[in-house]
Amino acid sequence: MVLTTKLSLLVAVSMTLSLVQAEPIPILKERASKGPSLNNKVTCKTPQCITAAKEILDDMNPKADPCQDFSQFACGGFYEKRTIAADEGAFNYFQVLYDKNNDAIREIVDRSLGKQPTPSKTDPNPAAAHSNLQKLQDLYASCMDESTILSAGRKPLLDQISSILSAFSSNAADGVVDKTVLAKTLAQLSNQGMSGFVGLGVGPDPTDPLINSLALGEGGLGLPAKEYYQDAKIVKLYESTIGQMFQVVFGEEDVATKNQTLTEADVKQEWKDVAKAVVGFETHLASIGTDMVDLYDPIKSNNPRTVDQISAAIPSIDWPAFISGILPAGVKNTRPIIVSSPEYLTGLEALLNSTNPQTLRNYITWLVISNNGPNLGTPYRQPLHILSSTLSGVSPDTVTPRWKHCVSIINNNLGDMAGHYYIQTAFPGTSLTSTVSIIDSILASYKKTFPTLTWLDKSTLSGAVEKLQAMVKLMGYSTNSPDVSSSTSLQAYYSTLPVSRTDYYANQLQYSIWSTRESTGMLNKPVNRKKLPDPPQTVNAFYNPSTNQIVFPAGILQRPFFDVESPEYVNCGGFGVIAGHEITHGFDNMGHHYDSIGRIHNWWTNTTEKAFAEKAQCFIDQYGNFTIKGPNGEDHNVNGQQTLGENIADNGGLKQSFHAWQTRLQSDPSGKKYKNFKLPGLERYTPSQLFFISYARVWCSKERPEYLVNRIRSDSHSPAKWRINGVVQNSPEFASAFQCKLGSAMNPEKKCEVW
Repeated sequence: MVLTTKLSLLVAVSMTLSLVQAEPIPILKERASKGPSLNNKVTCKTPQCITAAKEILDDMNPKADPCQDFSQFACGGFYEKRTIAADEGAFNYFQVLYDKNNDAIREIVDRSLGKQPTPSKTDPNPAAAHSNLQKLQDLYASCMDESTILSAGRKPLLDQISSILSAFSSNAADGVVDKTVLAKTLAQLSNQGMSGFVGLGVGPDPTDPLINSLALGEGGLGLPAKEYYQDAKIVKLYESTIGQMFQVVFGEEDVATKNQTLTEADVKQEWKDVAKAVVGFETHLASIGTDMVDLYDPIKSNNPRTVDQISAAIPSIDWPAFISGILPAGVKNTRPIIVSSPEYLTGLEALLNSTNPQTLRNYITWLVISNNGPNLGTPYRQPLHILSSTLSGVSPDTVTPRWKHCVSIINNNLGDMAGHYYIQTAFPGTSLTSTVSIIDSILASYKKTFPTLTWLDKSTLSGAVEKLQAMVKLMGYSTNSPDVSSSTSLQAYYSTLPVSRTDYYANQLQYSIWSTRESTGMLNKPVNRKKLPDPPQTVNAFYNPSTNQIVFPAGILQRPFFDVESPEYVNCGGFGVIAGHEITHGFDNMGHHYDSIGRIHNWWTNTTEKAFAEKAQCFIDQYGNFTIKGPNGEDHNVNGQQTLGENIADNGGLKQSFHAWQTRLQSDPSGKKYKNFKLPGLERYTPSQLFFISYARVWCSKERPEYLVNRIRSDSHSPAKWRINGVVQNSPEFASAFQCKLGSAMNPEKKCEVW
């Protein structure tokens, strides 16, 4: 995946031709590229070309040396001129497009703006179209009605906690929680969209990916990554947050009723003690948790177990009760359960046996509070806001406009329904033909590359070509379950999800229940291979190894990633590299364990596997030496192992997109078929240079130090700067385009390459 993490944008700039011409024309005379030049002498002067050229020039710093720091050369202007929004941890083009798309969704759902679409009279089912729009607007209105949310107070959360913990008790004789009660409590959490220290989910079976099976994973941590539990400052803040939230939710009653002589200070201390015990429990969970690197390893995390085997490993939980508690009526599990880490289960059993039942109860209570507290009024959720702000480097005094939050709720709860209107108003379908053409060219480039790789033996080569040819493209939006273009399909898909115009908390709870039921109801059923994982307005791209699919929602098919009016070298440097990135994921350290239909098995020979590991180690070492600055100016190293798959994809994507673009360019030297025309103010750059500049612009980003630390601890992607410089360091084509001397910062003698 390009971003994860689980990782918006676009700023439209109006200008005149004179503004572009007034810009100094940046040129590297001493580094005139030896790459192909444009025979087409025509400079495009349409409004779209003028806009594209100005945006590129505005982002650049032509005074910087591209051979010493290419990110500064391509993004120096961006770094200087752009500012991070007060309520954000970073600013980049993903964020710009995310905001742009959210503006479009807001106009659909916010009646006060007076811009809502009227269901078209040509819609085959105008009644469904009207009902869908009403449901969207009702959800948005409930979220925006902060007065009603505040007047409800803490009662909705207290009721939810009481319901989940209604059966929770301990056995006084041995001081442990009854295993069946614990199982039913965990099932209640799961059914309401929460995962405790273990979670059950439904997804493609690793050995039979056409069918859905159960998977058992770990979880239950309130901080973004294990490393935070070793950060004394963050742990102190986290304990304070938990204590404050318990006091906010329960007030003084819960503690004071136990002892009528307690003072206010005593009550606060009681909640502090509760918080300390909860954090202590989570710290133990973190210590037995599996490292992210191993969780991303499909071989290590593929451990089929029967219910009896799981019960033997962790008898403190009644597993038949847990499983039956999350499955819809009439659905039974008939397959082995895929356990991500048997070692974690062993450690968890020991932890449960040594944990005081009251601490376990308080921990589960905290899970409910932390997951649902944000749905309360502002005073009740303030401690949670302070914690999340601190982790991203945002001032706790900053308040995000409520409409932004409510649009994000629309995208999460009714994303495809909102996407119906998004693709009607903001998505030009003409971009699909052009982007598919670019993808096909990159697939063809890979097919030409595979036979030239001497480390890839014949057997593995055959499987790689087969997988490449079987790769499925999902573009724009889902056409199945639901069909986003159909009001009728959308109405049916969301028909069992109730939405109230006056009860926001209930809407959030009902969505969690509905989405969980939708997922668990797919157990033992065929995998839906036609549905995009996210709504069309999503600004991201994906590769799904279990279905061998590359996915490009409509939201990412915009400038600077792609514009049907832009030159090929811009589109291939932007969208093309993203497409190549996703294709490469099929053959990275994780993806290469899956075959052409998404089945995990060893289709690589030992010889090829060993050669791959040696090449991958080069990337691990290279990226492991890159650093970012923390909030106090301290250096933090990138985890080269944790980011390996994304780094392989970045490097392979750039190389294959460049080769695909050059093939297209050479087949069309006039620059007419593929629009390799010149842009005003950029005429003296070669197309190869502009390809790499366009690539770098995708990753122009300003980040707060706290945000960066959070990302390198919890994200599988490298920081944006190293997604630029780390990749071009390995590119002979880049060095040739900018005539970088061998041994310069961006053209080191040692280069890493897999694909």
